[in-house]
Amino acid sequence: MDLGIAGKVALVFGGSKGIGLGCAHRFASEGCAVVIAARTQSTIDAAVAEVIEAGGRVIGVSADCTTKGGIAKAVEASIKAFGAPDILVFNVDSGPKGSFLEIDDDSFATANTNNVMAFRWAVQAVIPHMQARHWGRILTIGTNSVKAPHRKLARAAQNTYRVGALALSKTLSAELGPMGITVNTLGTGAIETPQFVEVFTKIAADLGQSYDEHIAQRVGAFPVRRMGKPEDMAAAAAFLCSDLAGYITGQVLVVDGGNLEVLQ
Repeated sequence: MDLGIAGKVALVFGGSKGIGLGCAHRFASEGCAVVIAARTQSTIDAAVAEVIEAGGRVIGVSADCTTKGGIAKAVEASIKAFGAPDILVFNVDSGPKGSFLEIDDDSFATANTNNVMAFRWAVQAVIPHMQARHWGRILTIGTNSVKAPHRKLARAAQNTYRVGALALSKTLSAELGPMGITVNTLGTGAIETPQFVEVFTKIAADLGQSYDEHIAQRVGAFPVRRMGKPEDMAAAAAFLCSDLAGYITGQVLVVDGGNLEVLQ
């Protein structure tokens, strides 16, 4: 299927590993020029080498995309290398973990900065370029907790501000739609990224299980009885950022193998 995005420029925040790297590979395979923005140079270099080896056009830039300056740096690198971004994948660290009683005001403020304010800054940085072309795709890599807040994981601040980012996304979809720009969110489920493995290896150990034993128990309750892969998220991301999805905006697409037990 031709997604109609060959020749577009895709800027992927957090594109050096996990879901972000999966997106970088997928957009490159669709013929996009890809800009990977992340914080750690060594992982950026490895990711760029992977995408190039697979035949993609890609550069990497070291930038903290939870800051206004880092976002500006990433957009400027895109402009210099390939042109202004047509596609923005907003995929950043969601902030400090912990229950409501464990974390302080600074932790809540950081979660707000990472999830809401950084999203605002990123959209501000790309809107003029997308508006000039009357075409743009903005996609946030969020979580299925926007539908049902985590109970098994202590994520008080993320549960709060991921929803804030979703509300901003919905608001933006109405404002930017007349400009030819769509704004959507992917709700991440159990996707087997390096970070997921690290978190759930510890959870399994606390329960006296191996990681494999714990995961087998978890996926046994999923309608689709397997863990998700970054490629699953990347496929959904590519579609929502495609020319074919021009009439889809302000939506949340949950990618979790049917695990979430809600109607909306």
